[in-house]
Amino acid sequence: MNKSKYTIIFAMVIGLFGYSQSNNLTSSPYSLFGLGVESNSGTGRNSGLGKTGISLDANYGLNLYNPASLATVNADEFILDFGGTGEFVNLTGSDLNEQKSTYNFTNMSFGFNSGGKYGMALTLKPASNVGYALTGIQSNIEGSTEQFTTNIEGSGGLNELRLDYGRPLTKNLNVGLKASYLFGKIEETESIITTNSYLIVEEINYYRGAQLGLGLQYKFKEKHNFGFTLDFPTVLSGTKDTEVSKYSNSAYSLLEETEDEDIDNFSMPFKLGFGYSTKIKNLMLSADYNKSFWSATNQSDAIGEYVDQDVYSFGASYSVDPKSYKYWKRVDFRMGLNYNSGYLKVDDTRIDTYAASVGIGLPIGKKSLLNVSYSLGKKGTTDSILIQEYVNTLNINISLSDLWFQQRKYN
Repeated sequence: MNKSKYTIIFAMVIGLFGYSQSNNLTSSPYSLFGLGVESNSGTGRNSGLGKTGISLDANYGLNLYNPASLATVNADEFILDFGGTGEFVNLTGSDLNEQKSTYNFTNMSFGFNSGGKYGMALTLKPASNVGYALTGIQSNIEGSTEQFTTNIEGSGGLNELRLDYGRPLTKNLNVGLKASYLFGKIEETESIITTNSYLIVEEINYYRGAQLGLGLQYKFKEKHNFGFTLDFPTVLSGTKDTEVSKYSNSAYSLLEETEDEDIDNFSMPFKLGFGYSTKIKNLMLSADYNKSFWSATNQSDAIGEYVDQDVYSFGASYSVDPKSYKYWKRVDFRMGLNYNSGYLKVDDTRIDTYAASVGIGLPIGKKSLLNVSYSLGKKGTTDSILIQEYVNTLNINISLSDLWFQQRKYN
């Protein structure tokens, strides 16, 4: 694929990403908490492998779970990786049974390896998603028999713009660094409706800040791969815009308007990750463990408390012969399991998630891949008047690979 085609694809993806950011990107009621629901999106291969990747190389496209993997991108190779996801959710609870669907981008990534010396990648991806709606809340007006209705809706989330760098230190040891800029906005609209009036309170919270991380990968006896990642804690600064308006007897009035008002900063936790993978003939097995120390951030939320988060992930893939000239022998079949303890506790109940996934990597040409995966997950519980989510997720990802930085030779 020539460079002009990459440029056209890049422009199309940027446009679609901008469109997705103007819409609700999740339907989870738990996105009301903190900065929303964590995205934790990777590339197409990661999604089919139960979201494992800390110890995996970049032989099947970029690996966003460990910057050290960029050292394993083939020399002079350029990779364009982008994808999208659709979530189809069934919400159940006390007197609740709803079906909702949302669509979002998973990532846009550009990576290369310069002559085998080092690899770099630039990525834009969602960091958190917000999309909740509390409608039809009935309350009595104090000192009166009249009632008013309250509707609350939230949308938005944070994005992550990230630069990754990886290089080999020795034959079997790779090291990587990453620098992220987190930014975005969370919008909440509250409408209060009475018989004669309509009050609207609109708040937009803006957050921004930087975060650093590092990664290591070590290969032992060609078959055993170990990975390690670390994300340093950081603080996101916040500001708020507020507008309060009222409709009464068809007349509109602006009651209050403020801009750039300081709000409480939001602390991101210290994170550790460990991964292991091995290959038994044509079968690859992988396992990850991630720990996020949310309790050390010493912050609180009106509806719950922050607790330390543990994520266990397992994956397996099989291909008959990745180097074969026959198409179906190069197809990569994947499956995975994932358990996320969550970092939210409401009424002493953890909001955790179980998920199982299957996926496939379909070759496009010599090195490019079309990755498709499906996962079924269960989040939350109906205990303590909470809500349980059954989440069906479809991921589609394209990884386009080509050789750059090469001088063509002519006879």
